[in-house]
Amino acid sequence: MTPKFGCILPHDSADFDHLLEVARTCEDLGYDSIWAFDHLAPYWTSSKSNLECWTTLSSLAGHTKEIKLGSLVINVNLRHPSLLAKMASTLDVISRGRIILGLGTGDRLSKEELTSFGYTFRSLDERISQLKETIQILNGLWTTNDFSYDGVHFKLSHAQLEPKPLQKPHPPIWIGGKHYRIIDAVAEMADGWNYWNLTRKVSTDKIQYLLERCIQNNRSFDAIIKSWSGTIPSKLTVETLTTYLKERSGPATEYFVAYFGPGARRETYELFAETVSKL
Repeated sequence: MTPKFGCILPHDSADFDHLLEVARTCEDLGYDSIWAFDHLAPYWTSSKSNLECWTTLSSLAGHTKEIKLGSLVINVNLRHPSLLAKMASTLDVISRGRIILGLGTGDRLSKEELTSFGYTFRSLDERISQLKETIQILNGLWTTNDFSYDGVHFKLSHAQLEPKPLQKPHPPIWIGGKHYRIIDAVAEMADGWNYWNLTRKVSTDKIQYLLERCIQNNRSFDAIIKSWSGTIPSKLTVETLTTYLKERSGPATEYFVAYFGPGARRETYELFAETVSKL
């Protein structure tokens, strides 16, 4: 089966006209999705400037027709799951059923960013527990009319969320990360798993681990999308890019999400689309 492919938007440039051009280019070239990262001040940039994830996707929904709109990934530390459920449901309605909700726990690299804005950076155990509760609440609010929840981190009482998302039973939820505890959560409750730029050996090992955990959880391994993402070097050919992707993806990888940076031209997007279509 030919893999699907998407693009991480260069919204660290904070240039919406450029993002709009990228989104339309990707849709024109047959990309399955465009993705926004969720940072208040990207730690890898000197300016710390970027456009916020959800408002960017919401605006692009009105400028595109078919391409899916994804978050890679929403940091569950930043929003209460009830608010996130409402935001995602609204965007799914506005976009006519095109969102993919990618979720993550945040990692050590984002600790300073979070604490500088007044957020607490919790332990890995706490963050994974919060991630799981968030997914339970999202599913509950999206699929029931009267939802209560009594968790460690969140409590809801007879919450009613309307309108419901257009996608049924709910928008797909992907989890991003490479820690084995993250993969445990994927096997338990996610529709997709995204990992960032691993080697083929590591990704193959972790995909095998995901398979084993799916068997233990009585879940379909094939029903979970396995997605690679990473930065694509400049000045590649179809042949060298093919080698580059194969060196980093496992045999079960079925989705590729590329980041080209703010300076990439249309030819780069064309090259990636051509390459993945031949894998």
